Amino acid sequence: MKAIMMSAMLATASAACGLSSQVHVKSLNQLTSNLIHNTRILYPSTPGQYPALTFFHGFGLDLESYDELLCPVAEQHIVILLQMEFHAISEALDEDAVLIDPYLNDPEKGILGRIGNTIMSGYSYSYLGLAGHSRGGGVLSHAWTSKYFNDGDYHSVTLIDPVVAKPDTDLPNSVSLQKTKLRAIYFNDADSVCVTNGWLDFGGKIAASDMNVVEAAECKHMDVCSSWVDMLPLCVTMHQGACQDKARNMLAEAGFGSSSAVTV
Repeated sequence: MKAIMMSAMLATASAACGLSSQVHVKSLNQLTSNLIHNTRILYPSTPGQYPALTFFHGFGLDLESYDELLCPVAEQHIVILLQMEFHAISEALDEDAVLIDPYLNDPEKGILGRIGNTIMSGYSYSYLGLAGHSRGGGVLSHAWTSKYFNDGDYHSVTLIDPVVAKPDTDLPNSVSLQKTKLRAIYFNDADSVCVTNGWLDFGGKIAASDMNVVEAAECKHMDVCSSWVDMLPLCVTMHQGACQDKARNMLAEAGFGSSSAVTV
């Protein structure tokens, strides 16, 4: 029964982008497309130059779990979602963090160099940002504090209720970004079984000259997701739409969209 419910909810989430004539969806298999990860791209229906956002999903989630959040963003921006490996034993942040730059920039398997060529003919980008929810935000935080990126490699990073298992070791160094915007929103959801160590536990390791951190205590950890999260009642509220709007506002501040969210 749970499998049937999950399939139905995933189909509903997937339809969110399909119902918008302004958003196209492209799914790429890592083997047939020579990529490091399976990939789902949400992008405007009209060819042109757009900011590009690479989004990292949470633990155990899939590429369609964020359609309600990201389809409105994709009406005017290229949104790239990568399916990271599922790690059942540990969060294995480093295994995914070291693959970020190759996934994006490798001359053979990187995706960015092929946008406008073999992938999405007629499209291009000039602005690059990273964003992640939950463990995805933890992977990005680990990558920055492990100094796998240089300040300014990406224009912005947005952390949506980011989570790590072990702050002391998962974030090995403190960093202060001078060229990269930092946006973070956290829910301070002490009652949620979905959160281990959140922004309040490790946010002091990451700073930026252009930085905005917002608390949304009325939201719970999975409010920004769609699909099967309704089976986790301790992790969602009755006002998911408003919480998704707050997350979209942070993405807008990072360079992706306007603060007036659109409902698909």
